Amino acid sequence: MMEYKFPVNPVAASRPRVSKFGAYFSGPYKKFRQEAAVIINKVLGRNFTPINGKLAVDIKCFVTRTKSTKLEHPKADVANYSKAILDSLNGKLWEDDSQIIALFIEKQWANPGEQGYFVVSVETIKNGNL
Repeated sequence: MMEYKFPVNPVAASRPRVSKFGAYFSGPYKKFRQEAAVIINKVLGRNFTPINGKLAVDIKCFVTRTKSTKLEHPKADVANYSKAILDSLNGKLWEDDSQIIALFIEKQWANPGEQGYFVVSVETIKNGNL
């Protein structure tokens, strides 16, 4: 199993906005996509070849805690965190997220004073068996 830590605060994917010029993203998700693209390339390196084949993926999101929150866990759905992260890793860590046949994701607050980040563990599935 390979594990990668990406030091960028995970953000839940938002719905694209639509205008007469086409669809686009705005706000925190747009910023995340831009920051993640740079960080992912740094972590993986220039010569990294995207993984092919069937994959099992484990994602751990450590979200920057806001000062005013009393929530035990970040509010956004894990599905939206996974969408943002999986899409940002397409063509970089793996060829396409359609290769993923098993996915586990968890969310929690980063330690107080610590910037958010996410960790992705990837395992290639042999013979289609988990």
